[in-house]
Amino acid sequence: MENKCGCCSGEKMVVSCSGAADVGLLSDQVARSLSKNNRRKMSCLALFAVCGDEKINEFKSNDILVIDGCNVDCGRKVMENRNIEDYIHLRITDLGYKKGETPSNSEVINAVYKKAEVL
Repeated sequence: MENKCGCCSGEKMVVSCSGAADVGLLSDQVARSLSKNNRRKMSCLALFAVCGDEKINEFKSNDILVIDGCNVDCGRKVMENRNIEDYIHLRITDLGYKKGETPSNSEVINAVYKKAEVL
């Protein structure tokens, strides 16, 4: 059985650090909203960390948005570790939200979504 992630070259993709913190949850929710609204196709960040070089080379032809919740930058570090240099990076805390103090409600999700959808 062949493994397929459903990702094709040339696509607009989004991956997020879906960490345990509130801003990680927010990152995940924004990425899912982008995918649901057909703005970008969501892929699993863990896939980037574990897949083979052939798949990484396919991913490199995509327009990738990486959303991190905080300055630990898990998503950015995965990209760097896989030698993916051409991507857009959005960090939730750079938008003024604070880790441990940010509710993941529709108002905050929509505000971050508006920033992310134009990237």
